[in-house]
Amino acid sequence: MEEGLDAAVVEWARRIPVDQIPCVLALLAARLLTEGYAGRVSDHNGASAPECERLLAAGELAERLNLPESWIRNEERLGRIPSVRAGKYVRFKLKDVEQALAGRNHQRA
Repeated sequence: MEEGLDAAVVEWARRIPVDQIPCVLALLAARLLTEGYAGRVSDHNGASAPECERLLAAGELAERLNLPESWIRNEERLGRIPSVRAGKYVRFKLKDVEQALAGRNHQRA
């Protein structure tokens, strides 16, 4: 079944005009970021990756950490919390941010 899907994708891609490919790639990249593609990646056993590996928007991260979204955006701009950037889109891995914050708390103690 996957071969049939691959063939359908190849056929669809061939119908895209060459001058439109950059726009299509940008659209697909934005969709991957928005939908948290990392959360759908499977390991070798077929199990999906843990929820903490999903890419989160600043608002989602703020909600998970019970912090203001403005604080999240400011810390990211200052380079104090890790982020993933794709053009104007900024996303966060919950696990990476939690580790960075824990490291900061550990340094203070």
